[in-house]
Amino acid sequence: MMKKYTTLFFLIATLSMSACVKLGGEPIEKRYYRITPARTETPPEAQCGKILKIRRLSVSDIYNTRELVYQMSDGRIESDFYNMLFVAPGNMLTSELRKWLAQSGHFANVIEPGSMVIPDLTLEGVVNSLYGDYSTEPPNAVIAMQFFLVDESTPNNEIVFSSSYRQRIPLDKSAPDELVQGMTKGIQIIFTELELDLAKTVQN
Repeated sequence: MMKKYTTLFFLIATLSMSACVKLGGEPIEKRYYRITPARTETPPEAQCGKILKIRRLSVSDIYNTRELVYQMSDGRIESDFYNMLFVAPGNMLTSELRKWLAQSGHFANVIEPGSMVIPDLTLEGVVNSLYGDYSTEPPNAVIAMQFFLVDESTPNNEIVFSSSYRQRIPLDKSAPDELVQGMTKGIQIIFTELELDLAKTVQN
């Protein structure tokens, strides 16, 4: 009986160890990434006295995951268990958008939901696409976002601006780090275009 339990323990230990390594004995390591669009120019001083509230961006269900998502050539969608965003995409992109527009110089302040400050305008957004398209040559990072600007001073919270943005950024190769760099570049372009459109709206 003791021999049977010893054999069973050894088998369980062996299976547990094998689950933690790749074939060939190399350990499996997860890699974590951040999407951090950066300005290339120094932002101006605040030119508008309006206060902007930015709600948390919602993300389409298929891309609402920390795992990187790939579109394959045969129509398959895959997620990468070993290459992930450090935090959920909705939280990450909302934080980056707030920072971006706070530095834009177009608003007196940019606040979060829950603030005691009453905003003049509220920005809402949806991330419709955030993936690597590996069905094309070269592969592409694909980002699509949609935004709505609400005037809080109107009786029915009138939508004073809405627009959709989409970017396809060619990648040198189908690699996770290349994909994140492509996503970052695409989001930087989208944020720049959004900022210009919002500036025109608040100046009218």
